[in-house]
Amino acid sequence: MNRRTIPFGYKFENGQITVDEATAEIVKEIFARYISGESMLNISALLNRLHVEYSPGIVGWNKARIKRILENQHYIGDEKYPYIISLETAERANELKENRNNQKNINKDSAIYNLDADTICPCCGSVMRRINEPRSKIHERWKCQNKDCGKLIIISDKEFLRGICEILAKLTDNPNIIQANNRVENINLEAMRLENDIKRIFDSRHINKDELRKKLLESVSVNYNAIDTKRYEAQRLKNIFENFRITDSFPIELFNQAVETISFDDNDSVIITLITGQSIRKGELNAAS
Repeated sequence: MNRRTIPFGYKFENGQITVDEATAEIVKEIFARYISGESMLNISALLNRLHVEYSPGIVGWNKARIKRILENQHYIGDEKYPYIISLETAERANELKENRNNQKNINKDSAIYNLDADTICPCCGSVMRRINEPRSKIHERWKCQNKDCGKLIIISDKEFLRGICEILAKLTDNPNIIQANNRVENINLEAMRLENDIKRIFDSRHINKDELRKKLLESVSVNYNAIDTKRYEAQRLKNIFENFRITDSFPIELFNQAVETISFDDNDSVIITLITGQSIRKGELNAAS
């Protein structure tokens, strides 16, 4: 058999095709680097800089040769060729290659790429990542990055953005829906103690100015930290929504001013959490209107 007909990573020995350990390591490295995010062009440039020979006496690596290796099914093993990489590695590389090909003509100015808010897993609270699966009817999906969870929500970008936009539109129609998180106001025992200490100092016949100054500063600090800023954020947001008019385009500016996180309910419908900490579902807005 002619040496040129054997894929890179193999050798012909004693009448059989076997793994060439030296070049097989290069094959594994190519797959590993591609899966980690490096481009075919960068990988080929690296191999050329390291003077890795593609065939005896020839260094000329290029994008086409890297692509040929990534697409070669012999590397996972068959009747004629022993395996060099695992099926899982090959499938992962192929999936990434398809996704990158499908991303070439994507408009990165689209709202989906400019949302200044994390999407949070409704099951475990970890961050979710948007992925693209071109072989499915609905390409887009959100996957939890917690390996112990792996929650997957299949929802198109169009439906995802529409859900957000409908919530924002309802809030512009009725800004009074925006409230600070309801919470029981706990009596600040530390503040009360400091007030009593200050009162006792003033009631004493000889005022210790250094101690009074210290207690006053402590009291200011404690009371400042006890201020519930959510109420002020809620009022500020109301003013923003009152003066905002939704148009046909996605209100990215409003979204980035108002929304802290995105998540999903039990029906995989979108939930947004405002910067005030208030979570809002579309169903709740319909009931409130």
